[in-house]
Amino acid sequence: MGLSDKEQQVLEELERQLTGGKKPVKEPKPEAPVHYSRLLVSGSLLVVIGLSVLIFATTIHLTWLGVLAFLIMLSGLYLVSQKWSSKSIKATKNKASKPKSKENPFEKRWNQRD
Repeated sequence: MGLSDKEQQVLEELERQLTGGKKPVKEPKPEAPVHYSRLLVSGSLLVVIGLSVLIFATTIHLTWLGVLAFLIMLSGLYLVSQKWSSKSIKATKNKASKPKSKENPFEKRWNQRD
């Protein structure tokens, strides 16, 4: 069931008032999905490997190997902390939780009003 002409005019007027006469801003496209589990596992493994190499380097008194192990640990921490912003997490959650139906959510609520 469509809207009457009067209802469409009222709806268009409300939209203009809400947007302040400006054109509606398009939502930004979500970023490409990032596999957080892969980043978490690989970063954690690098931290553990770097820590074990650091312990080994201190036992055999090799400074350059200790520095290398520390850099390995830092790269692992970088991988673990990469792309964990709330914006990218919300984008992937919203993309995964979108309904597959082609019915507009407003139309769905309108149809379920009775």
